[in-house]
Amino acid sequence: MMEPLGAGAGAGAGAGESGESADPEEREADEAAERPTGNLHHPKYTEMMALDVADSTQVYTAFLVFLDLLEARNWKDVTYKGSAELQLVYLQGCPGEQEEVEVVVPMPVHMSLSHERIRRIMECICNQSEKELTLAIVDSDSTVVYYQLTNGFVVPDPPDVVEDVDSKQWRKRRRKFQR
Repeated sequence: MMEPLGAGAGAGAGAGESGESADPEEREADEAAERPTGNLHHPKYTEMMALDVADSTQVYTAFLVFLDLLEARNWKDVTYKGSAELQLVYLQGCPGEQEEVEVVVPMPVHMSLSHERIRRIMECICNQSEKELTLAIVDSDSTVVYYQLTNGFVVPDPPDVVEDVDSKQWRKRRRKFQR
């Protein structure tokens, strides 16, 4: 089940809408040209590039999400790990004042995901008792959209505001449906 959690400053565009080339080499060159050069010398980015992940676009995407979680969303204890088997970098951290560690999987907007790939990611990097993760989709303009993925259905939390059952509107609605 996918549930959007939030977005960055801009609206994300699909791969077909962005005018990107279908050729992977040309797309890689276009994306490399769009990357700000100041981040390429950041110590954490350099450490992430040393991980056993071949796709530099995925590593850069993970770095952008790493910065977003730390600086914009105030997560604590954010760490990154590389998975050679999955060929991706994923992040772990505690949102806000929470003590529970959450898993975040950054993905560039042009990368497609299948149900099988998502299930494989969950099996490899998630806690076996609670298979849930947050997927962070990053557009070429650094917009990040977060989706929480779970294995199976999750019952939603009750609403924060409970309406007064004895209000006039409630009685009108109840009479309308009783007819």
